[in-house]
Amino acid sequence: MKITSGERKRVLILFIFLSIWTLVISAALVKTQVVDYSKHVSKIRKQTNRILSLHAKRGTIYDCRGEVLAISIKAKSAFINNENKQESLKLLYQINKKIKFRSNSRKNSKEYYSIKKRIKAGKNFIWIKRQLTDHEYDALKSIKKPANTRTDLSFIDEYKRIYPQQSTASHILGGVGVDEQGLAGIEYGLDTLIKGKGSKVEVLLDARKKSFKREYIKPPEPGKDIYLTIDAGIQFLVERELQEAVRVNRARGGAVVVMNSSTGSLLAMASCPYYHPDKLRDTSFKTQKNKAISFLYNPGSTFKVVLGATALESNACYPQQIFNCYNGVYKIMNETIYDEHPADRLSFEDIIIHSSNIGAARIGARLGKVSYYNGITRFGFGQRTGIRLPGDETGILRPVKEWSGVSVAYLSHGYEIMVTPLQMARAFNVLANNGFLLQPTVVKSIEGVRLNKEKPVRILSNSTCKRMTSIMTKVTEIGTGKKTRIEGIEIAGKTGTTKKMKSKTRGNNYYVSSFGGFFPAEKPLITMFVVIDEPRGSFYGGDVAAPLFKTIAQRLMIYLNIFPELDKTNEIRL
Repeated sequence: MKITSGERKRVLILFIFLSIWTLVISAALVKTQVVDYSKHVSKIRKQTNRILSLHAKRGTIYDCRGEVLAISIKAKSAFINNENKQESLKLLYQINKKIKFRSNSRKNSKEYYSIKKRIKAGKNFIWIKRQLTDHEYDALKSIKKPANTRTDLSFIDEYKRIYPQQSTASHILGGVGVDEQGLAGIEYGLDTLIKGKGSKVEVLLDARKKSFKREYIKPPEPGKDIYLTIDAGIQFLVERELQEAVRVNRARGGAVVVMNSSTGSLLAMASCPYYHPDKLRDTSFKTQKNKAISFLYNPGSTFKVVLGATALESNACYPQQIFNCYNGVYKIMNETIYDEHPADRLSFEDIIIHSSNIGAARIGARLGKVSYYNGITRFGFGQRTGIRLPGDETGILRPVKEWSGVSVAYLSHGYEIMVTPLQMARAFNVLANNGFLLQPTVVKSIEGVRLNKEKPVRILSNSTCKRMTSIMTKVTEIGTGKKTRIEGIEIAGKTGTTKKMKSKTRGNNYYVSSFGGFFPAEKPLITMFVVIDEPRGSFYGGDVAAPLFKTIAQRLMIYLNIFPELDKTNEIRL
């Protein structure tokens, strides 16, 4: 069969057309598979992959006996892939019927409207709720996905911080945020050690946008476990008794520090009012403050212990030395100092036993500015205690060159200086520990490795400590601290009552009541300092703080097996 020229032309045109078509297709394939490869792979991955940054498991926090105070457990977190805004909004409406978002009411939930806003903005990945409870997880799992919809609800494992002891030791532990970042207390102070190193997880999605595989791009490194010196049992009973004292005295708040006399380790440190670490984000900043380390106040007559010890150590005075107390009214320059119980003359030890402000001022005058200032700084005032907790205040102690002509007189009975309860506990512990200044500690070990402590510094002689302990024991026997007396055990202590400056808004006079001491006086095991802020009604340290000290001391004697030496006439014979 002979092919005509017309047929040849048609075949040639068809060939040229097919060649051009092949070249166009090939060019398109080259552009798609080579030139735009990265672009299309990125698009596909964006549709089928999700990269999530997840925090590592935080280290567990234990008390000194191994009781768990804070631990992280696995919890489900919910998210959606916002493939279709209208579908996502409908799904959010269903979710809102099943669970409560963080708010007092669903209608006014900022969290709910924040999610809604992100959906409308077209964000691809949206967290619905982190760290779900078991009830919330079961409720959300029951939501059925409508047919032919692209948006779906998915879940992933995270860690959730829980506090088995509830509000116990809340101010020591602090709390964490939703990403388990430390926000307060030990959780914040040692966050770099406790939090570990987070991970990145690639979540693979199928055509229906359901996650079917999870792969770690970067594996997590768990945080380190922390052991505290705190005894959860002691902490609980101290918090309970402090709360009751605050309630009975209708006070604004309070703090109690309980210390091992020989080591400086804190067995309890309570601050009232309390909060629950789980609800840290809903707790006011004022409530979060740890009063034991951040409440600044004038120490009042408890500071006479520092005055007395410094005077004896420098040989400026001796215990039986007599001072003129001017029958309760002492004028110095343009100021007047008064005594609650006027006296003509008092000995050095009676000045402390019966808490004479005028007598203290006379002792201070004998001591002098420079010697007194040096004594105060040796006790650690004007410096942080070094405890591993955020908010550890330095206090306020002005240099000698800024002191006025009446500064020594006022500093002698605890004014013109601001301290914290922990600083006062540390100062009292110097006398309990035979003259050595110890750094208070709250962290016992990290991952089983005990921490190195600062070496104790001797600031008082043994003889000075014995003399002051004898005087402080008489304070609780015949002086202002009689309400701490416990039969069969000697307590060495000192009361304090401080008048706060008048507030422009409140106007009335308010006081701080305090009591510090240690027991048994001869061989101290426990050093304790108690502060009650703004009690109503009676406000003297001997009436408000001293009874609380006694109650806690009695509980501690039972808990720690400290047996009193009872009079033989009271013995029970079998």
